[in-house]
Amino acid sequence: MIDGVIKYHVSHTQIPTLEFTTFPDLEALRCRLFALGLIGETPDGIGYGNLSFRNKGERSFTITATQTGKQPKLKPNEYIRITDYNFDTFTVFSEGEFKPSSEALSHAMIYDIHPDIQAVIHVHSAALWQMMITNNALATTAEYGTAEMVSEIAALYQSRNPFAHNAFVMKGHEDGIITFGRNIKDAEQRLYYLIQETLHQI
Repeated sequence: MIDGVIKYHVSHTQIPTLEFTTFPDLEALRCRLFALGLIGETPDGIGYGNLSFRNKGERSFTITATQTGKQPKLKPNEYIRITDYNFDTFTVFSEGEFKPSSEALSHAMIYDIHPDIQAVIHVHSAALWQMMITNNALATTAEYGTAEMVSEIAALYQSRNPFAHNAFVMKGHEDGIITFGRNIKDAEQRLYYLIQETLHQI
């Protein structure tokens, strides 16, 4: 399958622009990540990188729309609400003007790990990706956006404290890294710590 394409089933409800209180903070974070080249678009036109924030309600979160990586800034309508998800049928239920990111079910599984996880960041960096693999960081091996990926994420945290291990490298998704946290700041700080570690090893 082509990278960047949604692989799960989507039950999507088309509605006007969503309003959500975390938009300023989420968009400010995305702008910082875009400026660092951690969100963007490949030379062949495939967008990469996405982020999300848990909404009120245990199974609801807001995530960037699919194929928005190339845009320096996003409008509120380019964030999509996931209202529910089903791992057995590999389905997400969403609402908004566009369809959600191809990584929506990976984000969903991370939120399922612990109710206090509030933010998830998925970025791309060749240097960071290689450093984490070299250092034997926590890792998944499955192709992105697949049922295998979701299962591997669940397995990683069966016996680990997620807040002590709130980052992993995606070996099956070249250059892909995920961090998460109790809030946007925690997820972002974990990412910057990994970048600092990479710079020290160059």
